[in-house]
Amino acid sequence: MILRLAALLLACVLGLGGDAGAQETPPGARQTLPQAVELPVRVRVALRVLNVLDIKEVAGQGRLQVELTQRWHDPRLAFDAIARGLGREDRVGEEADEHLKTIWTPGLSLDNQIGDKESRTVALSVYAHGDVVLIERFESDFRFRMNMDAFPFDQQNLTLSLSLPRYAQQEAVLLTTEADRQFSGIDNAPSVVDWRPLGLRFAHELAMGWNARSYSRLNVTVTMAREAQRYVLRVFVPIIAVLAVSLFVLWSPGLKEQDKGGLIFSSLLALAAISFTFESSFPGSISLNTPIAEMISLGYLYLVAVLMFEIILSVAVANPRGRWNGEAAALRLHLRWALPAIMLIVCLGAALRALPG
Repeated sequence: MILRLAALLLACVLGLGGDAGAQETPPGARQTLPQAVELPVRVRVALRVLNVLDIKEVAGQGRLQVELTQRWHDPRLAFDAIARGLGREDRVGEEADEHLKTIWTPGLSLDNQIGDKESRTVALSVYAHGDVVLIERFESDFRFRMNMDAFPFDQQNLTLSLSLPRYAQQEAVLLTTEADRQFSGIDNAPSVVDWRPLGLRFAHELAMGWNARSYSRLNVTVTMAREAQRYVLRVFVPIIAVLAVSLFVLWSPGLKEQDKGGLIFSSLLALAAISFTFESSFPGSISLNTPIAEMISLGYLYLVAVLMFEIILSVAVANPRGRWNGEAAALRLHLRWALPAIMLIVCLGAALRALPG
């Protein structure tokens, strides 16, 4: 009887040991794609823009400080919360980075990132049921597509492209849910001057990779609007002041032709100086197709047209015996109103067309 009880006890011990060994996952196997979950593995993403540090419109670059949160499920990391006395294991900093080397991670990539991540901090949480939460905070430069056609009334879309380059969409996908969007957003007071944030949105798309395989991509777009009212005095007032010289040329009585020519040529030089000043102060405002560039380019043509019409018609009006004396005087009277009015309408149209809809 004693021998039977000893044999039964030994069998129980061996059975428990075999079950414990079967449940334990070798460390190397944890770095492969999870096999006990339905494919594709769903990697949920939340992104918060903590600060916009710089925007370089002409270079198409910007510097952002972001907080990127990734969530996924890996049953191999599940543990007994009662046995360990906790429902979640937290690791921060170097400890988190070291533990990430021993488990599977999605390998999330920022496709338009320039250089390395700076001022990086990381936190890793593993829950008893196998959920993993990885949070990264860092600063980095990014490459963006920018359009300055509406400067200074423009809005720029700063898009961060997130993808999983190691896995095709059949193996792993990026997604964001309503719960994840609660952790997403942008700070209302960025460090960059003359800009204000309008919002943040997500968009899914597929990216073609090696061997014509489709990969999951998630675009996070931050919309920034330029503070246009801060450019009125610095940009539009100098242009209007230079072009207003034409009114003096058109309406001043007794002004000689050489004086009119001197005023117009001085205005042309002043307009050229303004264009160089604007380009150095606001890169891209003149070299690109902006309303300011249109106003200055048309301003050259306008000043030359004022001078030509005024001189030609003044000569015709000065000859009382001329055949077209009466018509020239009437045309000169109408052009004094028409030329400035046309230029004003064209400038207002260029500005209004650039206003955000």
